[in-house]
Amino acid sequence: MAVVLLLSTVPVAAASAQADCPVPASLNVCKTCHALEPGKPSRPTGPNLVGVVNQPAMHSADFTRYSVAMKAAQAKGLVWTEDNLMAYIADPKAFLASVNGEQLQNAMAFQLKDEAKRKAAVEGLEALAACQ
Repeated sequence: MAVVLLLSTVPVAAASAQADCPVPASLNVCKTCHALEPGKPSRPTGPNLVGVVNQPAMHSADFTRYSVAMKAAQAKGLVWTEDNLMAYIADPKAFLASVNGEQLQNAMAFQLKDEAKRKAAVEGLEALAACQ
């Protein structure tokens, strides 16, 4: 009987945790290519971004399609600090070229030029990190 009771409470706890971690509206532009929910697998088009802040490049072990430029940046020790995320989101190709010292094939073409929107997106990523 206790086992049945325990199993019946697990979905409620998981649903509650998900409800406590809504995706910030500032990240709506990311939803097309990235998963933004804790525990969800990465999408074929991009890694899950939950927990990316202050993690090394290529932080999602389940994402297998990292670009040549991202692999090179990871090998150089790139960490997704707030400043690095701001620069990357503004112009991924230029940012990775500056990290790598050369232009390499990069998969992310999206650019968010508006600084206030980039700042809000990074703050949204920081809020998601608390949901892990």
